Amino acid sequence: MVVPHYAYLKMKMPSTKGIITVSGDYKKSSACAAASSRLAESLVITTKKGLLDRVVAMAGNQPDMSPDPKESEAEGSFKPARETRKIPLDPEHPERYDVIGTNLDSK
Repeated sequence: MVVPHYAYLKMKMPSTKGIITVSGDYKKSSACAAASSRLAESLVITTKKGLLDRVVAMAGNQPDMSPDPKESEAEGSFKPARETRKIPLDPEHPERYDVIGTNLDSK
């Protein structure tokens, strides 16, 4: 049965002797919001730094890659299956197809 009003930092609730109004403090509210914002920002920075460290560690295990993205794509480790089949996606557009391996497991 409590009614909060965040813009005015007021909360009202009924009691046996009438309505109780609890008032907030704008300075304290602002300081609390700023502190929680800094905490959230530091947590995001820590998480992103951890991800970046992980990527750097993974990159250290990779062979040297060319700075040219086209060369990197050509040197990629992905090799298509030897036995493949083109599956048409749209009969009206023969240029739209997918390539699948013919030796795929039924699972």
